[in-house]
Amino acid sequence: MKYKLIGENDFFINPIETILKNRGIEDIEKFLNLDKSVTDHWNTLVNIEKAIDCILKHVNNKSKIFVQVDSDADGYCSSAVLINYLKKVFPEVNIEWRLQDGKQHGVIVNEVPEDTNLVIIPDAGSEQYEEHKELQQRGIEVIVLDHHEADKESERAIVVNNQLSPDYHSKAMTGAGIVYEFCRALDDRLELNYADNYLDLAAIGIIGDMADMKDLGTRYNVLKGLKKVNNPLFKAVMEKQEYSTKGIVNAINVTFYVVPLINAVVRFGTEEEKQQMMRAFLESDEEIFYKYRKIERYEPIAVNTARMMANVKARQAKAVKKGVDILEERIKQKNLLNNKILIVNVAGAIDKEFTGLVANQVSNKYKRPTMLIRPNEENECQGSARGYDKGHIKDFKQFLVDTGLFNYCKGHSNAFGVGVDSRKLVEANNLFNEMLKDVELDLDTYEVDFIVPSKQLTPDLILDIHKYKNVWSRNVDEPLLVIKNIEVDSLDISFFKGKKAGSTTGTLKFGVNGVDITKFRCSETEYEEQFEDGRLVIDVIGKCDLNEYNGKKTAQFIVSDYEIKEIKEKEILF
Repeated sequence: MKYKLIGENDFFINPIETILKNRGIEDIEKFLNLDKSVTDHWNTLVNIEKAIDCILKHVNNKSKIFVQVDSDADGYCSSAVLINYLKKVFPEVNIEWRLQDGKQHGVIVNEVPEDTNLVIIPDAGSEQYEEHKELQQRGIEVIVLDHHEADKESERAIVVNNQLSPDYHSKAMTGAGIVYEFCRALDDRLELNYADNYLDLAAIGIIGDMADMKDLGTRYNVLKGLKKVNNPLFKAVMEKQEYSTKGIVNAINVTFYVVPLINAVVRFGTEEEKQQMMRAFLESDEEIFYKYRKIERYEPIAVNTARMMANVKARQAKAVKKGVDILEERIKQKNLLNNKILIVNVAGAIDKEFTGLVANQVSNKYKRPTMLIRPNEENECQGSARGYDKGHIKDFKQFLVDTGLFNYCKGHSNAFGVGVDSRKLVEANNLFNEMLKDVELDLDTYEVDFIVPSKQLTPDLILDIHKYKNVWSRNVDEPLLVIKNIEVDSLDISFFKGKKAGSTTGTLKFGVNGVDITKFRCSETEYEEQFEDGRLVIDVIGKCDLNEYNGKKTAQFIVSDYEIKEIKEKEILF
């Protein structure tokens, strides 16, 4: 178990200040006490007044409005915020929406109904210059509400994009955030106050698109949105995940227990399942028939959809695990870990629709930028690229673009689609290795905020850090601590086997200075082999938590990894 300290080992006086400084946050007081002053006014978004004029014209003319839903969590939430708001303000508005068949992005001109007057593209479309032209030639106006980088502003569409707005400073804001700003602008124009009703959905979209939560304006809107959950499907998912989340709605729990369910349905769900999820986001009042064994009933669509989403995620997890296992074998056989950037041909191993999801897992596992590609008939390799946040390359997309070897790199700085001529792959790989030859890869090294001798461990330290559980988010990582030289008798270590029939894993627990040291998902074999009879000296690495049971609250340290340094003989007393 290797680890390195990333800052001062000052856990006595103000551990939170040290932790936040370790994450590059200088004005800690402001960061922890955000107010509206950190946000940009909607009118600093270029073209937003034109977009408001355009949509009000079409609403008043009873025009047909077509909304293209983008194929990810941000896209679904962006469209849901927009449609829910418009239907609230204009109950008779004529809106039709469409889901993508796969992982496509932007509008597909041939899918736009002939009688459409206005197309709105949330979370995509800024660079669809030809599509804008074709739609304009058909007499259809286009509004783009986007956040992706674009080379120029389209001449054939009204593009509202924070990346193309010099005076809008929150460049981390995603599509759902831009749509929320659009609704705020409509509120102000119409002297209403409805936009905040949908800020919870916008928060999911922003989190789902991995926005930088060190950006103060973006962070303010997310935290405000999570304070009050209004959307019925969001509520139902949180209730379904209550055991894992402890009922707490914060950025970390949305990241791990809400967004993956949405993305699972988008990438792995059937057309019927995707349609149902979107209708649930749109607050449909329909009921769905549910039948399981002897249970037969109609239930609200939100409740039924939350269950369905969890089931799809389970199906996806099985398929992804199978694909990851194949990739790990390929990586091993071809010695790909000798390269600074991991490039893997995934043809025949994983489904195209969740290449990006697997790329995330592979990048995090091997702690380096990763490209998962598959060749096509035109001698081009296409796929998904993911940067490694804690690595040397901070903007993986720009790094690839600067080589001049890639046909395209489209998306975010560390999560994007990529295309490269198959014949240039070897050249690219050699270039990467040469450019990064002096970069050391700490494959198994944890970055920790504090190294705490066990004798100096106190419940207050664990609880003081845990109090800030709602702070942790994208680029504001939850802190890791090391507790060193814990001496514990094996007889004082408890193992609680899982309650599910046939379970071979459980929870291992022992106490140190009033703190519960807890390791979940510990196998029986591991417990029997590692925690043998004797007095153990252990180092543990993990996170701060609070255990509540039967009204009693106890400081808890959740173990991520451990090392048994010594096994002492027990003293025999006569």
